[in-house]
Amino acid sequence: MQVYKFITCPIQVNTYLAFDETKKGFIVDPGGYSKQLTEKVRQEGVDIEYIILTHGHGDHIGGVADFLKEFPEAKVAALDQERELLSDSSLNSSLEICGRPVTVQPDLYVKDHDTLTIGNTELTFIHTPGHTKGGMCIITDGYVFSGDTLFRASIGRTDFYGGSFPDIARSIREKLFLLPDNTVVLPGHMGETTIGYEKEHNPFV
Repeated sequence: MQVYKFITCPIQVNTYLAFDETKKGFIVDPGGYSKQLTEKVRQEGVDIEYIILTHGHGDHIGGVADFLKEFPEAKVAALDQERELLSDSSLNSSLEICGRPVTVQPDLYVKDHDTLTIGNTELTFIHTPGHTKGGMCIITDGYVFSGDTLFRASIGRTDFYGGSFPDIARSIREKLFLLPDNTVVLPGHMGETTIGYEKEHNPFV
């Protein structure tokens, strides 16, 4: 699988484009629109089948509508426990972050441990509450898209609506730290890391 990172949204969100040899692909956490991402899709001849949201905060959903204009056949997917945040702009901080209220109605609500195949790539969705009630991580092919659950030597904030430090610590220790040490962590902000590095160096967990 090939993965490319694009910085979007006013607060520097990592938006990912991923696809395999079939040229079937997906976008993770479009915090804002990226012309560079769209150009990469066209250049590589990728068929965007899904836009996947790790959680419902405005900085991770602000670009959904614009990308759907570019890729109208794409389906939007999120965890079912995140319905409330995705549908309520007063809770998802989109006005403060994006300067406008943003809501998203996913085409597909997945559940904990559900899988989805895109091309030859199988994704597994893991519920990792703590940053939000319905936050999730996406596991595939030696990678985990960790959203705002796990960062390099840090974790997502827990002072927003639905946040909980005990929950996010439990999500990381009991779910993400079960992955192989060489699993590459692709977070929602900052640089990539590995599960092994975080086990040894993350001061929060």
